[in-house]
Amino acid sequence: MSMETLLEGRTLSKEILNSLESGIEKVKAALNRPPALAIINYYDDSASAVYVKRKIKVCERLGIKTDLINPGSEKGYAYFLELLKRMEGDSSIDAIMIERPLPSGYENIQTWDKFGALKDVDGLSSLSMGKLFITKSMAEIESGDFFVPCTALAVIKMIKKYSMDISGANIAVAGRSSIVGRPLAHMLTSMDATVTLCHSKTKDIVSIFKNSDIIISAVGKARWIKADMIGENCALIDVGTNMDENGKMCGDIDFEDVKDKALSITPVPGGVGPVTLACLIENVVKAAERRTR
Repeated sequence: MSMETLLEGRTLSKEILNSLESGIEKVKAALNRPPALAIINYYDDSASAVYVKRKIKVCERLGIKTDLINPGSEKGYAYFLELLKRMEGDSSIDAIMIERPLPSGYENIQTWDKFGALKDVDGLSSLSMGKLFITKSMAEIESGDFFVPCTALAVIKMIKKYSMDISGANIAVAGRSSIVGRPLAHMLTSMDATVTLCHSKTKDIVSIFKNSDIIISAVGKARWIKADMIGENCALIDVGTNMDENGKMCGDIDFEDVKDKALSITPVPGGVGPVTLACLIENVVKAAERRTR
């Protein structure tokens, strides 16, 4: 594989965002309003709150309308579902984004299925997931009438950006969440990679890592992957967003420890994160464009 050493994501993020201008203008002309994103966020002090502010700032710069909603956990789950139902039926809203974490018991299929797949820009509904997992190729995924989880999609876009030939490659994906690990493993497999999906119960994970051409970590554990856990000429993609003991943002991979051994690596911040944000906003514009057809 021919790759640069530092796989930064800011350049790709700018490319994606710059490509959205014509779509935004098309929506404005057809709907007589800009694309509109509704964001539900329960906790102002959560780690995701920082990203909410970034999303709103970028949307404002591009001319996309955003509405930030904090329902208040004291109103209960029934109120939350009714809110989603109203938003699904609101023609002035093109896309809905639900920020994690949610109050206890809120993260379930009933929640993600309360609004339609066409507004589900993070691809979390059972319909969106179902369509993803019956596809056999990236071409089907990219041309499909559904959205996929933005973080998983961001990793795929970075792999393509840096011309990483993953056909036949051994890839270890650490973390089996529904928003990153599992959908990402499927997409990588559809690109002919051989994927090992690792998790907390995986035996001898270091052996798997050392025999992998690429390691992708999305477990949310600060700097847990060290140089002695990886093989030579291994590419590292860090999806983790953590705060260390000093309040500094860091990834799952110990960047300083592995940088001289790894073939290439994504930084945190500045790697997968900016591309994930761009993928979300790209999906918002796509959701609005579909309403013009």
